[in-house]
Amino acid sequence: MTPINTLTYEGTPIRLRGAMLNLTDMWKAAGRPDTRRPTDWLSLEETKRLRAHADTQPCEVLDPFGANADEVGIWNPDRGADTDTDRFVATIRGQGGGTWAHWQLALSYGRYLSPPFHLWCNTVVRAAMERRDAVPAPGGDRLMAHLTRLFEPLHRRFDTLDRHAADLMFLQVSAQEVVLGQRRRFSLRSQALIIEAVAAEPYLGRCPCCTSAPVLTEEGRVIEGAEFDHYYHRGLNRPEHGWLVCGACHDELTYGGYVVQFERMPEFRRFQAAVLALRWRALKRSLPLPPS
Repeated sequence: MTPINTLTYEGTPIRLRGAMLNLTDMWKAAGRPDTRRPTDWLSLEETKRLRAHADTQPCEVLDPFGANADEVGIWNPDRGADTDTDRFVATIRGQGGGTWAHWQLALSYGRYLSPPFHLWCNTVVRAAMERRDAVPAPGGDRLMAHLTRLFEPLHRRFDTLDRHAADLMFLQVSAQEVVLGQRRRFSLRSQALIIEAVAAEPYLGRCPCCTSAPVLTEEGRVIEGAEFDHYYHRGLNRPEHGWLVCGACHDELTYGGYVVQFERMPEFRRFQAAVLALRWRALKRSLPLPPS
């Protein structure tokens, strides 16, 4: 039977077992918000779409139980478990029970609860699960176990580099605050260019940050709740300094602090490249033709 381990968020334990995380514990750790219980999240259309997509993935990509499903005694119906048909969510009856979900689905629930808790989940929960996946099974390949030990110092060095990069971004944001001052709105021309980039491939009207929530209507109008977000600083308002994101991503970027900005840097870089490509094509169209 797979053992239960625990993580701790501000003194509240969160149980995990195999690849499954206890959503009820997460809800308690996030302050027990009345309208954001696990059942509230599971009833959302977005959650249903997420589970439906997860159910189409190969078992080696999203396997709730691992190779030894029979050992995961918590999912045995005789023990009081109601496992959903996609096997990614289970409700355990009785004392010490609650709602459990595959950890990749649980990260989405963490985002639903609050930006600070989501940030903690993205670092602590993901790291714990990826460490678990990297450890060879008992009696497994001895060479892999040896290589895992050799790479541990390298992983620690990469973690240190990540922290230094995040600290440098914090210093950059602090310096911009001193130099740039007040917020500057994006001009209508800048907004039009950003909208053009969002409407084109690969986004096709979806949020370039999460790549799932729509931010444009089929007619190309901005959906209510979507926001033109200043990525680097509110005083920088050129088209390549911002993007059009959904309300959830805007709240996360606004209240999550510079660490969330650092985490979303790859997504913004891709969008920034799309905007610059549009500007370059527009510039070439405006240049005079060379003499024949």
